[in-house]
Formats: sequence, C-alpha cells, structure tokens
Amino acid sequence: MRKKRNARIEEPSVPPLALTHGQMLWLLSELGFHHGVHPATFNYYVKSLRKLGIPFGTEGRGRPHEHVVYIFEDLMELALALLLRVYGTLPDAVAVGLRNFRNDLRPIYRQAYIEGIAPKCSKVSVRQMGRSTSATGLYLDLGIRYAAGRMTGFGPPRAVSPFEAACIYLHSELPGRACLPLNMSAVAKSIIVASRHLPNIGRGHAASRAIARRSTGNRP
Repeated sequence: MRKKRNARIEEPSVPPLALTHGQMLWLLSELGFHHGVHPATFNYYVKSLRKLGIPFGTEGRGRPHEHVVYIFEDLMELALALLLRVYGTLPDAVAVGLRNFRNDLRPIYRQAYIEGIAPKCSKVSVRQMGRSTSATGLYLDLGIRYAAGRMTGFGPPRAVSPFEAACIYLHSELPGRACLPLNMSAVAKSIIVASRHLPNIGRGHAASRAIARRSTGNRP
C-alpha cells in the first residue's frame, strides 16, 4: 500500500498586482486618500510625486510620458507618502528618506501584508476598569524626528510589533518625535481588498472622471 505524501504547506505571499495609472488613482480614492480634494487636483498631486521619484526610482518607470504599471510595493509607497503629508504636501526630506530607504521598506511592506493575514499575528491588549482594546499587525517606525520646525532625522526604518509600537508611543519625547509608528498591515490589507474590485480605467482625464463619479456615489 502506497503511503500518501505529506501535503505541502504553501507559505502565504502577496497577490501579484499590476495596475494602470487610472486604476491606481481609483484605488487610492477608494481608500480615502483624495478626500476633500478635487479629482483633477489629486491626479496632479500624484503625478508630482513621480517627479520626486515616488514610487519609482531612476530605472525609467517614473517618466511622465510612459504607461507605467503599479505593483504592490509601488502602491504601498504611494500610500505611505500620502499618509506622511504635512498640510497637504510631502516634505522634501521625507521624499528623500522614502527613496533612500526603498530597498529596506519594500520587504517590510510585504511582511506587513503576510503578518496581517496570519491566523496568529502579533497582538497587544490593554485593559482598564472593565474596558479593553487591542491592536494587531505589523507597524512601521520610520525614525522621523522633528525639532525646531525641521526634520532632524529619518530612519533607518524598522518593522515593530504592536507592543513595541505602543511602547514607542508611551515613551516618546514630544518635542523630538513627530511621526509615531504606522500600522502597515492595515494599509496592505486595504490595498489588496480594494484591488479585487478594480474597474477598467484608462489614464488621464478618464481616470479623473472615474474618481469624480466615485466621489458622487456613482460607480463607473
């Protein structure tokens, strides 16, 4: 009698993504990043990030005239840049930091998604007087520090557990730290979930119109 082979357990991985510019705009809009901004303005702002090298480097994919494709890591970098805006603008020093540490950050993006869907992921719980709250997933500490109105440090970025993130928050020095750890697992899962419902959207004005329809409650 032949013995059954042990079933191979596949390691979780990030679903492959390849979005057009229009689909990228739709997805970021779906996640609420363009809230309160006119669609055309939001499209222009995202294009301006490409001139700063976000989310593409110098390999040529970021040239304005090219039909680029956005993969998972590109979407995560864009989302992170939008989360780090100050008064609607990404500080130059933050843009430089995201570019300089791109090779360190991209594995963290993938790890954040895998950690976020893991059955037994890292968790921290707090209980007090009959009330409780908890947090799960992978957090990102960028090491951004501000002093006297200017950024004095960026990085190296590191992935931290919810417990470590809570400790950083509780023991942070208010004058010296302006950016607390971000829950990147939540961002990663939101991107993957939204990507399952991508419409067929082109570039340019077609993308802006699609976002406008979404803003008024009309699906494309």
